[in-house]
Order: sequence, then C-alpha cells, then structure tokens
Amino acid sequence: MTTAPFLSSSWYRVAQRRPKLRDHTSVYRHRYRGCIWYVVQDHATGRMHRLSPAGYMIVAAMDGVRTVDQIWHEVGSALAEEAPSQTDAIQLLAELSAFDLLQTEVTPDASALVARAAKAKRSRWLGNVLYPLALRIPLWHPIRFFERTRPLAEWLFGLPGAVLWLLVVLPAPLLAAQHWQELTADASDRILATDNLLSLALVYLLLKTLHEFGHGFAVTAFGGTVPEFGIMILVFAPLPYVDASAASAFRSKWRRALVGAAGMIVEVFFAALALYVWLTVEAGLVRALAFDALAVAGVSTLVYNGNPLLRYDGYYILADLLEIPNLALRATRYWTYLVNRYAFRADGSKDFVATTGERIWFVLYAPAAFLYRQVVMLAIAVFVASQYLALGVSIAVWSLLTGVALPIGKALWFVVANPSLHRNRARVVAATFGTILATGLMIFLIPVPSYTTTEGVVWLPENAIVRARTDGFARALLVQPGMNVTAGEALVESEESTLQAELSILRARVAELETRLATERFTDRASAEITTMELGQARAELATATDRAERLIVHSRSDGTFAVMKPEDLPGRFLREGQQIGYVLTPGSRIVRATIRQDDIDLVRHRLQSAEVKLAERPDETLPVESIREIPAGRDVLPSRALGGAGGGAFSVDPGDPEGVKTLQRVFQIDLVLPENAPAATAFGGRAYIRFNFNWEPPGQQIWRRLRQLLLSQLQV
Repeated sequence: MTTAPFLSSSWYRVAQRRPKLRDHTSVYRHRYRGCIWYVVQDHATGRMHRLSPAGYMIVAAMDGVRTVDQIWHEVGSALAEEAPSQTDAIQLLAELSAFDLLQTEVTPDASALVARAAKAKRSRWLGNVLYPLALRIPLWHPIRFFERTRPLAEWLFGLPGAVLWLLVVLPAPLLAAQHWQELTADASDRILATDNLLSLALVYLLLKTLHEFGHGFAVTAFGGTVPEFGIMILVFAPLPYVDASAASAFRSKWRRALVGAAGMIVEVFFAALALYVWLTVEAGLVRALAFDALAVAGVSTLVYNGNPLLRYDGYYILADLLEIPNLALRATRYWTYLVNRYAFRADGSKDFVATTGERIWFVLYAPAAFLYRQVVMLAIAVFVASQYLALGVSIAVWSLLTGVALPIGKALWFVVANPSLHRNRARVVAATFGTILATGLMIFLIPVPSYTTTEGVVWLPENAIVRARTDGFARALLVQPGMNVTAGEALVESEESTLQAELSILRARVAELETRLATERFTDRASAEITTMELGQARAELATATDRAERLIVHSRSDGTFAVMKPEDLPGRFLREGQQIGYVLTPGSRIVRATIRQDDIDLVRHRLQSAEVKLAERPDETLPVESIREIPAGRDVLPSRALGGAGGGAFSVDPGDPEGVKTLQRVFQIDLVLPENAPAATAFGGRAYIRFNFNWEPPGQQIWRRLRQLLLSQLQV
C-alpha cells in the first residue's frame, strides 16, 4: 500500500487517454520468492520492466479503446481493497511512457521525442565520462546468426553438451593438482614477460569472444534473441560483449542463471583443453599459448566474472538464484528509502515493496558492493601507477570523484534542495552536517587504540638446548628432570656396544707399539721409524675413540633447571648426534622471538607502550612482556618454518626455498622476555601470537600512515 492519496488532483490529465503497449513489447509471467510478478520486455532496447499483479491488470486492459478512467474503475472493482490508487496509476503510466512503452491516440509530440532522444544520448555520454573505464561500443546485430545456429546452441546446452563438458573438464583439476608446482613456478614472470604480452592479449581477446558467444548460444538455446554484439572498453582494454538481456524473460530461474554462467562454462571448458595441450606438447609457442589460455581462463573466471559484488556474470547468477531482479539497483533504492523514511522523514515517501528476505539482502549487498568496487578501483590504480604513475594517479582521482565525491555531493544536494524535505529541512540539514562533523572529529581528532599483531615462536638460546653429542643408545638420566644443575654437570649417559671393545683393542695396540719401539730404537733404526708412524696413528685412533666415549655423556652448558619431555621413554632410545634431548631452563629462557614486518618496526621502536603474548598451547591466557630486545638489522629469513605460509604462518615465503623460511620482504626480529612467574612453555619452537600496543592516535592518522606505506612500497613516492 502507499501513503499517497487514493484520489489525485492530476487525474483529469490522463483520465481520457486511450493507451496501449507498443508492438515491440512482450509481457511474461514470473514468480519471485513465492510472489507473482510480470516482466515487460522491450525488444527495441532489450530492457526489462517489472510489474506487480495490480499494475499488470492495468497494462493488460490497455487496448487503445478503453480510457484510463474506465480501466482504473474496472481494476478497482476487481481488486476491491487491494485496488491501486489514482496516484499509483499515474505513476505507472509515467514510468511506461518515460521508457517509450506506451502509445495513445494523441499524436506524438515530435519535439518531445527529439528532446527525449537527446536526453538519452546525453545520459549515455555522461555515463561514459563519469565511468570511462567501461565504455560500450555496439558493432553488430547478430540476431540472424544466432537464429541460424539455433540447432547447435540447443545441442551445446542440452544433454549431449553437458556430457561432453563433464568428460573434458572433470579430469582437469586432478591433473592440475598433480602438476601444481610446475604450473605455478615463476608463473608471473612467464605471463608478464615482454615477449609474451602480445600473445597473451590475443589469447585473452579470443577467450573473451568465446565467453560472450557462450552467453549468446545459451540465450538462443532457450528461445531468446541476442540483438547486439560490441566492444566494451574496460580499464582501457577492449573486450567483446553481447546483449543477453532477453534471458530476463525466461520463467525458470535456473535457465536465467545458466545463461549468466554460460560464459564461465565456456572458459572453463577451454581452460581444460589448454591444460591437456600444455601437458602433451613440448616447450615452444603452442605450449606457451596453452599456458596463457589456462591462466586467463582460470584467473578471470574465479576472480573476476564469478564475483557477485561486481556487476558481471556472478552478480546476475546470484540475482537469479535469489529471485531478486535488479538486486544492485533495488538495494541502493532501499537504502535511499530507509534514509528518507526514518532519518529524514521526507514527505510523500512510499512503502518499499519487498519481502523480509529481500530486505536483508538489500541491507547487506549495497554497502558490500560499494566498498568492494572502491577497493578494486584503487587496486587497479596502484597496479597501473606502478608502471605509469601519472595514469594510475588519474585513475585513482577519477575513481574517488565518481565513486565517493559525486554520490556524497548528490546526497548533500538532496538534503538542501529536495522539495520533499521542505517541512523539516532545518532539522535534516542540522542532523546531516552534525553527523558529518561528528564523523570528522572521530576520524581525525579523537584518539583510539593503536596496535599491531604478529606471530613469533617460543625461543631458546642454543646453549639451553640439551643435545646428544654423538650417536648412541641412551642408558640413564644422571639428573632427574626438574632439578637445578650447573654448567658442566653431567645430565645424560649413553652407550655404544662396540665402543668399549674398540677402546680395549686400541689401548692394547698402543701398548704393544710402545714396547716394540723401545726395543727397535737401539737395534733397528729403519724399523723404529715405521713403528713410530704406526704408533702415532694408533694413538690418534685411541684419542678419537676416547673422545667418542666422553661425548656419550651429555653435560649442561648453563646453569638452570633440567627439563626433559617424557623422561620415562628416554632409556634405551637411540640418539643421533645433535638430536634434542631436553632443556636447561634459566630465567632468560622464557623468550618469544617475534617477527615484525618492515611497515611496523618504526612503531615498535618509537611508539611502543606495551606488548602481550598468547601461546598457541594456551590460547586463553595472555602473558605480559617484561623486556624487549631487538636483534640488529633486518633480514629475509624467518626464525622458524612455522611462521611461513607453508607452516601455516602469516608471512609469505619464497616458493623456491626448500626450507620455507626465506621471506619475500625484509623482516625484523625481536626477543620478548616473559616474566619469571610466567608458566614455562612446553612446546619450544611452537607458535606464539603477539600484540604490540602503541600510543593512542586518531583513526585518520593511522589510515594515512598505512596509505603512505603502501605508496612507498608500491610506487616509491
């Protein structure tokens, strides 16, 4: 229902008109979320217009003979309490007339038609100016082509085509997974190589043409027409497009969604074929082209076309499956309605016709899509600016003007000039500008907590780690775990079954050679020289064996508390040289080594107030930090594999590094000493989560610093 009057003072202007729909229109009955709606298709423009059942009853009665007044009374008699008001009828006629869908017995005003055409042309020009990254240039009317190829379209989007697609596509992910390392190794260098750019552009254009023909064949297979094929300049790159708006007339939402997905279906099909070619042929031009096709089809489908927050294939698929036509436009209008109705209390605001489920989607979709578009545009600007600074800055400025400044300007003009707010304009203006002022104060003047988070590992100095000094079987613990020990004290004794026998043999050998040398020294000088050499060798072997025997006993290298994991399992276990046995914990052993990104190290050095640590083994317990020690100089190596992406950490590492610790960007390391009363960690080398708290500062200052760091890192400005 509407808050507008049931009768209208302007009724006399339309009451005696005898309208009817133009011949280039068709009406289709659809069901959206359990409700009946009617869709008017304009074959001349390809546009779709949705009517409520009451609106359709008015339109269906328009035959060029009955007057508007007669039609309104007939519909009112049929619908009784649900009858549309005269204001509703006038608004319906105005909207249909604005889209040139009505004709009446009145001779058209030629000047009005010319003015309307000029206005439409200006609107298209203004749209191209405001959004220069998405220009559309029609080139061809392919209706006859698609009509002639209708049997092929029906085959492709029928059961035979589905079976063929599955047979080709299903094995591809398994093969890609098996050759993933080979596919992704130096992928960016191969794709963006100078000698590959031309072939990449040609492959991209060919695949996108096939993508659009996929939409066209899908529309044709289900009985629709494709009135237009052209070129769209998207981010200064020419891309083909087809007008598949006829799919909006399909009653089945699954068919409409399939039309939206048809382009991606085609790209995935050719991506699979490209993978098979890449795996089959030898290195050369054909293999390079196949790799380009695989990269283009895979990335554009998963990242670009399939994203519902951008108004491309993913958006239309989502809108069809949710049964919410014009999702983006209606979401924007719903937010406008909420502001006008509840914030501004504008005069004459009508109830927004939507179900509860639709309203939830409207509330969520509009802000998410707006923010995502701005992020995408700024990302494109930064990417372009990294190669062409002036062009990238121009894109960024234009994006902010058209995506942020222009909508804000329109909203402010509505507040100060729209007639619907004349009764309470003072309150609305005060509330609006007061909100802007308060927001500005919160962003730029009011301090808020400033902090950063990172990851680290529970760290021990090397001299605190008890390691086996040689190969052998652990025989006994000489000190019980938990006891205090001093540097040099024996902790663990190992044994080697053949070592004692070897020592006995070597000692006997040395004694024998010493006796022989004492005899030969006076009787046979030549033999004495040989015996001297043998004795030296035997003594060296004995010294080595003796050292091995001594190394079977592991000594503490520092004072502290001896700790062993599962000491009951140690006796009899074979220990390799260097294998970790336990720890000698000292007050300085409770250390967490944190890794800091280059963007945050200045804050840690100069603005740090406090730091907090959470161990992965105790996620509910926050530990304070007693002191902080920075390890001098930045480096590109992580202290532990656990901090890299391969180990589940937050730091990106070089995929070519087999150890998984070489970072792509320079990092800094800081040792955080926990207080003595902190519980001792049992998982040394385990992950820790650190929060550094800085001086409070306004959000605007924090955002500006991060933006400056982004520009410095990406553009060196």
